Amino acid sequence: MKIISTVKLKSLLNDLQQEFNEHEFIERESLDHLTAEDLAEAELLIAYDSELDQQLLEQMTNLRWVVWYAAGVNNLPLTYMKERGIILTNARGVHKIQISEFIFAYIMQDYKHLNDYHDLQQSHGYQTKIRTAELYAQTICFIGTGEIAENAARIAQAFGMKTIGINTDGREVEHFNETVSLNYRREAFKKADIVVNVLPETDATINLLVKEDFQAMGEKALFINVGRGTVVEEAVLIEVLKNKIIRKAALDVFYQEPLDAASPLYKLDNIIMTPHITGLSRRYNERATNIFKENLKIGIDNSKDFINLVDYTKGY
Repeated sequence: MKIISTVKLKSLLNDLQQEFNEHEFIERESLDHLTAEDLAEAELLIAYDSELDQQLLEQMTNLRWVVWYAAGVNNLPLTYMKERGIILTNARGVHKIQISEFIFAYIMQDYKHLNDYHDLQQSHGYQTKIRTAELYAQTICFIGTGEIAENAARIAQAFGMKTIGINTDGREVEHFNETVSLNYRREAFKKADIVVNVLPETDATINLLVKEDFQAMGEKALFINVGRGTVVEEAVLIEVLKNKIIRKAALDVFYQEPLDAASPLYKLDNIIMTPHITGLSRRYNERATNIFKENLKIGIDNSKDFINLVDYTKGY
């Protein structure tokens, strides 16, 4: 099988070639660098490139499997891929460690006033009047109970926090003291000190959170978004932060990315922002490649058993 990668795997590609020498592995700089021969002969494409569209896929007549080195697949031509019968696997799970760490970095920065102490340091100040908060006995609520949320909930419980998970049907998930369905999310929000969104983008999650959801969270709440920015419109976020409907937000994702330099979000003093980087890690490609290796061992003819096989109906 001819396998083309537009992900820069470096030494990992050599390891793949040695372990699976019955296949031919070729690395290209990007999708734009695919040759006519690549397009005609590739059966498997490893990619993480927003330019992968239907027009390109139509040229790849032998393509059977796309290995997507990201978790979100909302920017792919899913309807066409389903019609073609192209197998799609993603990198779900490779983010759980680094994103969980960022969730608690945001919380620690907020609860322990680290920015305030840094400002004191810069001004050669020394004072002990800043009162910090504890994570112990706080309630943290996760919108979504997938691998990222489950790992972060495990860490939260180690701090002595109560964990609530929100999913489609309220099913029980390990490391959550309580789970509820999306329909009852506002009751969960009322109990929470911290609300974390980890949902992917699907038709069902776009604009899911509205003003009433933030009103349920209340003025004590810290809202963290490390899922997808489209879960809440920017105008809603600006309103609830400006009017102190919630206390603070920590955002790694935005409705439009990159965030416009003129966005009013930049001017708010009750917000922490990072540029969609919480999923990055020096070990990212290694973890994604390990998943790919396991699937390659299973074999394309047994793709129903693949790890991270994307359900085209659900969109994830």
